Amino acid sequence: MGEITEQIFRHLAEDEVVIADVSGGNPNVMYELGLRHTTGLLTIQIGEYGQLPFDVNAIRTIQFSRSDRGLIDARKQLEAALAIGLAEGGDPVTATRVLQAAQRAAITGLLGAETIEDAELPENGDSPDLDSAGFLDRIASLESLFPQMTEEVEEIGSILTRLGDETQAAGQELQLANSGSASAAVRLGAVRRFSEILQPYADELTQKTSDFARHMSEIDTDVVGILDFVDENPEVHEQADSFLATLVSLGNSSREGMESLNQFGGSVRELGKISKLLRRPGQQMARAIDTMATATAAMDDWEARAQRIRRRAVADDAQ
Repeated sequence: MGEITEQIFRHLAEDEVVIADVSGGNPNVMYELGLRHTTGLLTIQIGEYGQLPFDVNAIRTIQFSRSDRGLIDARKQLEAALAIGLAEGGDPVTATRVLQAAQRAAITGLLGAETIEDAELPENGDSPDLDSAGFLDRIASLESLFPQMTEEVEEIGSILTRLGDETQAAGQELQLANSGSASAAVRLGAVRRFSEILQPYADELTQKTSDFARHMSEIDTDVVGILDFVDENPEVHEQADSFLATLVSLGNSSREGMESLNQFGGSVRELGKISKLLRRPGQQMARAIDTMATATAAMDDWEARAQRIRRRAVADDAQ
């Protein structure tokens, strides 16, 4: 057996997959993660909500809460990320791309290749093959999935609308029950009926937001890959402009939707203070909203990058 540190370094350099828990920013973990990023091999980050170091926040991370539902959701996201990563390769971070570019430059000099693109990288540093045909095929495939994403968001909005109607009716009963003349038993009975109304909506909201988060995780790597390709190849900007415009539209829509969801989330987080009967559905709906917020954050990233690429294309055309 070799030294433990040597074994760890070999795993970091050679293992097909590494999953890094960056909760709390442990120095050893962060050092080992930095070494792993030099390989270009599949690396998946996970971290507990509120425990991510600021300097890895920009890298896609599966966030989890230490609850039964939170861990189940995180496991589903991790399974999806592994399936996509093993099939298509990981999403290289900036450090990996810089090092790959340096490798290409070095190999170009050694082999006398006419251009960097002519030089071949070692197997572990291979970039995805995104020629023009494959590039357009992948865009078309992604665009075919966006209507489903929009439909899922609309279904979640529909749940909240129906819940609002039911809550309004139940609220009148609660107001009467909270009048000075009502006994504690009457008030508790009204709260119990309200809890029974909320629970099916909480279950449905949990399922729908979990499905949406899983689907987002499944396509995020592909969207980021397309954005990387467009970012690095200005000659395809025109072909990709419609796709970029769609990402901007999705980002705007998700932001508007999350405003109402966050307002609703602020309300349901207070339910447990009224009665323990309301605690379970209230906490369940709050977690569902957190899941949705994490998933739609990717859309914000897509929009920001798409906007930046489009602005640069306009500036280039103006020159």
